[in-house]
Amino acid sequence: MLTFRVLGALEAWDGDRPADLRGPRHRAVLARLVLARGHVVPVDRLIEDLWHGESPHRALGSVQTFVSHLRRALEPDRAPRTPSTVLVTAPPGYAFRVGTDEVDAWRFEALVHRAGGLLAAGAAEEALRELTAALDLWRGPAYAQFADEPWARPEAARLEELRLVAVERRAEAGLAIGQASGIVPGLEAHAAAHPLREESWRLLALAMYRCARQGDALAVLRRVRTALREELGVEPGARLQRLEADILAHAAELDAPTATPNATGAAAPPLREVPGAARIHPAISSDHSSDHRSGHISEHTSEQGSERISGDVARGEYVARMTTLIGRAEETATLLAAAKRADGRLAVALVSGDPGEGKTALTEHVRELLAAEGWRAAWGRCPESGGAPAGWPWTQMLRTLAAVSPPDEETARVLAPLLADSFVPVGDQAAAKLRLHQAVVGYLARATAETPWLLVLDDVHRADEETLALLCHLATDRDATGRVLLVVTYRHNEVGDLLADALARLARCGPERIELTGLAPEAVADLVRGAVSAPIDEDTVRAIVDRTAGNPFYVLETARVLAAEGAHAAVSEVPVGVRDVIRRHVAGLPKAAQEVLKQACVLGRDIDVDVLLAQGGTDEDTVLDAVESALLTGLLVEPDAGQLRFTHALVRDTLYEDLSQLRRARMHARTAEAIEAVRPRDVAALAHHYLASASRATAAKATHFARLAALDAEIHFAYREAAELWRGALVAFERSGVTDEVARKEMEAGADRSLAQSGDHSHD
Repeated sequence: MLTFRVLGALEAWDGDRPADLRGPRHRAVLARLVLARGHVVPVDRLIEDLWHGESPHRALGSVQTFVSHLRRALEPDRAPRTPSTVLVTAPPGYAFRVGTDEVDAWRFEALVHRAGGLLAAGAAEEALRELTAALDLWRGPAYAQFADEPWARPEAARLEELRLVAVERRAEAGLAIGQASGIVPGLEAHAAAHPLREESWRLLALAMYRCARQGDALAVLRRVRTALREELGVEPGARLQRLEADILAHAAELDAPTATPNATGAAAPPLREVPGAARIHPAISSDHSSDHRSGHISEHTSEQGSERISGDVARGEYVARMTTLIGRAEETATLLAAAKRADGRLAVALVSGDPGEGKTALTEHVRELLAAEGWRAAWGRCPESGGAPAGWPWTQMLRTLAAVSPPDEETARVLAPLLADSFVPVGDQAAAKLRLHQAVVGYLARATAETPWLLVLDDVHRADEETLALLCHLATDRDATGRVLLVVTYRHNEVGDLLADALARLARCGPERIELTGLAPEAVADLVRGAVSAPIDEDTVRAIVDRTAGNPFYVLETARVLAAEGAHAAVSEVPVGVRDVIRRHVAGLPKAAQEVLKQACVLGRDIDVDVLLAQGGTDEDTVLDAVESALLTGLLVEPDAGQLRFTHALVRDTLYEDLSQLRRARMHARTAEAIEAVRPRDVAALAHHYLASASRATAAKATHFARLAALDAEIHFAYREAAELWRGALVAFERSGVTDEVARKEMEAGADRSLAQSGDHSHD
């Protein structure tokens, strides 16, 4: 069984044998994927993390090499060219897929959360066992080799915070079963190492009191009061003050429960500090909980290309109404439910998806629904090009709010960097930034106290540092009150360093997450029929569904062609707008990968890897690296081992149509030779490619395989296809220059026979 350890130095074990993880960058790739916990890490993000924005020319190839080596180390018995089950290629990057028990950090987190539930239920002994097992997993600082890496720092800090929580919960469990004396030594070291954690001092003082050390307990409370005053200028919290009063009064509720043995019959082992564990001052809590109870959405239906939505969301009933957004009922309901939760507390929703999936359309649709219930909305868009001031999206939103609810004079002065056209910075800039962020929190609380607001931060994959910093401050500040639903949209395949760090911080506030994918076939049909006035047959709709994979942008582009040029053009030509999008994706690949994709497009939308390798001209490693690149960028998918498929038929068609006629013909000839070597009985494919090669050199084979394919089509009652093949055989026969009247007459007779059987006499 494979196991992975990140609570200390990174290690991978296959049973009792350590895996050879190679060099530091190999290990960094594995650590980065483990850290993502099953989520896809885009390859662009991996490159940025590995080389800190200074990537070499062949960075993509290097990452692929690292992953290849890791796969061999982790799955040495995996058959060649079979997909990995641990480091999975998942466009637009890679994902690490193992069970929770196979990674020590994941197992640790599960044990701590389970222990928290046991403590709340009064099962202290069981909680103590779980927490002891959890803390025993630690060997040193989390992700130790990568502690200074920006991508590892937030997760390492989160795990360290959770470790500190586990230490305190373990002490709490020990106190609950009467083992105060056993936890005092460990708690003293823990509190001294983390002097600003009030809970540690509270537990230590309580433990000392229960050990008949009242004076020491009061001395502990004096120490923490002094530390808090000197370090932060604040008084101890209410729980510490109440404990001090109770100790002085000898309150009965402080008395120790009867001591009980642990599962082994001995007292609980003393608490201990993990060697080399990180110490963070002040502590950053990651143990917040969020209310995820969704509003009741009572109806999602689709009618005549539009949707009905109703429910008791956001202070009122959403009565059924016709809307213009198609195919996003579930996502709409999720955002409306989030709006209901934004009643006195800011709610955050993250909406991600590929270009064209409808992120902005969804939020605009929700804005319309909320407006009918008295909500106002403000929109902040991250600009595509430079030149905008820092935090510009917040300037857009706050100016909209200020026009409705002007801030008081003092607030306006602090908000001047965002609200005023010009201002003069005064004093310490770090302090001014904090005051600005806090002022935004306070202003939003006042401005939205009576009227709820939808704030949309659009396209944050292009956001500047200040925009993201204010977003994180607002989302994670416990004082962020008011009635605000903050919707953040971004492209999940364009997440850079700044946004990745921001998303890690936002995870602490438990945001609602919506990842948009392609529309369902029924929704595609509704969208096309809504865009085209003429009747559309089911076959055309199915073809559009297949060609676009439900991407609304692609669907609408196809619908425009359908309206202008008819069904044949819509299902056989690529809309111009989509071509530009696809070409940009392809242009971002290495040159070798672009060439392999051009070879692959000649095979059709579905690609046999064996045939692709047999086409010649490129060595196997280059082809497989190219395939990996295309998988990572989402141009290809891998439905089965040894099989590839273009994500959209439009991708394949764009590549194919960009080839010159001469190059197409030559590539068809090479493809035919490859199929003949790999699948010599596939006469239909051989006929297609040899006929498409349209050269004198291949004419004889084109004639031969077209005749065989025609006969095979007749056997399977495909008479129209057989007739086309007979005619193709005749054309190739003429090109070959062979004078064989018997063969000619046979092919002519075959064409006549097939036409007669088909009932199609248009070619007579």
